[in-house]
Amino acid sequence: MRKGANSDSSAKYKIIGVDDESGILDSLGVYLTKAGYIFVGISNPVEAIERIKIEHFDLMLLDFIMTPFHGDQVVEKIRQFDTELYILLLTGHKDLAPPLETIKRLDIQGYCEKSDKFDQLLLLIESGIKAISQMEMIKDINDKLKDTYDKLEQAYMESIETLRYTVEAKDTYTRGHSDRVSAFSVLIGKKAGLSEEDLRILKIRRTFS
Repeated sequence: MRKGANSDSSAKYKIIGVDDESGILDSLGVYLTKAGYIFVGISNPVEAIERIKIEHFDLMLLDFIMTPFHGDQVVEKIRQFDTELYILLLTGHKDLAPPLETIKRLDIQGYCEKSDKFDQLLLLIESGIKAISQMEMIKDINDKLKDTYDKLEQAYMESIETLRYTVEAKDTYTRGHSDRVSAFSVLIGKKAGLSEEDLRILKIRRTFS
């Protein structure tokens, strides 16, 4: 898990804010740092894109109307190399909100109107952080399950190999027969265009048939 300076759970997460108004960044910095997050504010969207390429951030607060790129253009460039960054767009007015099609296409998680009250924004951020935390937990569980599955499969294969060698050692006629049948079956499977997983299953089945 990511660790910050404080013991609060929010301090484990790093947020980047991108807005061409320095006053907005200053306000966000004070408010989010007080809430326990690690905050980095950048006023130049080009610089922000380059920063994200080399540094990990969990969540991004991005102004929609900026120069030289609007927020949707910034997201489009970021999605070329980072598809997991959680992004919230900030708009000056609800009439300036990005089209729904754009939000879906660029996998933008949400948007919020700028305001001198940060309660709504903080609520969206906390919801985003919870989603990020849950995804990290799911990925961690999946990694552990895959590792366990791989170990079980390896142990199974080793047990079956031992059993096969034991059986064949007692029968000079069938010794090596399983290997030849398995190799031939896999060769036919490759010619038939079977997937790697199907070939693996075929090898196991033919080895012990």
